[in-house]
Amino acid sequence: MDYTLSRLARSLRTAVSLLLLGAAPSLAADVNAAYLFNLSDFDGIIPYNAARTFVDEARGEVYVSTSGGLDIYNPSGMLTFHVDYDRELGGVYDAALDDSGNILLLTNKKGDYGIVTCNYRGEPLSSVPLRHVPPDFAEARPGRMIVRHGEIYLVDQGGMFVVVVDADGEFIRGYDLGAMMRVSDDHRPDAGLGGFTVDRDGHMLFVASSYGKACRGTLDGELAVFGKRGSSAGKFGVPGGIASDRNGNLLITDKLRAVIMIYNKEFQFVKEFGYRGTQPGNVIVPSEITVDPVRNRVYVSQMRRRGVNIYQLSYGD
Repeated sequence: MDYTLSRLARSLRTAVSLLLLGAAPSLAADVNAAYLFNLSDFDGIIPYNAARTFVDEARGEVYVSTSGGLDIYNPSGMLTFHVDYDRELGGVYDAALDDSGNILLLTNKKGDYGIVTCNYRGEPLSSVPLRHVPPDFAEARPGRMIVRHGEIYLVDQGGMFVVVVDADGEFIRGYDLGAMMRVSDDHRPDAGLGGFTVDRDGHMLFVASSYGKACRGTLDGELAVFGKRGSSAGKFGVPGGIASDRNGNLLITDKLRAVIMIYNKEFQFVKEFGYRGTQPGNVIVPSEITVDPVRNRVYVSQMRRRGVNIYQLSYGD
């Protein structure tokens, strides 16, 4: 009798173990990434280095912000238009799209920051300065701009500040990411704040490369930090960029490990793709990452003039 019960207990344990083992692959199978092609023109792949990209979700167009202007690609990844920045605007630090499809430029002329609205061909229509920025954020030096739900996020990555303004440049609120992460003022420039974006739910997503951490912040200023250093799957070497897909999964590039990792919205590791190499679909020092949640496409920028890889996400649902 005892032998029979023992066999039954072992069988039950085995069945439970198989169920648990089966749960992990099913999680990993919920989302997959397949390499499609690189951003190109008729002469071949455009050899960008760590390019800053963003997408027009309504039209499926892809924008690459360069030091001299904007390159615009159609949904097939082919270059269709180039916008040269007007030198009269001063320095142009970043670009974004508003809800109407206008191009917004973050500019600095003679030390004053402003936002210039351009039409789809990059021709300036209007310009507004930043207004009523409180003293706590007056020293912010933004170099990145994100537009989400009609609000404009201006990000000082070195100072770890975020200033949020409206279309008229009027201050709405600000975030001291350094204080939220308990980073001292002396160590802020070394934190390696990168990949800042805002997801569809209004969460701020960014990485702190030197700390080996990824972060998700709420509009109320609550911050969740995750990630562990290591060289195995799901561990962080030097995180470079972060974005989210339609289901709230977080996609994080790792410059050192040369992979793109996928975490679910509970910060559980799912899988990774890309991998170091020179074959199509491989990555070399992946940095910036952008996700088009409408077409489920991922745009990954690299170093060594490898350009921008495009992957298609597919889901098990």
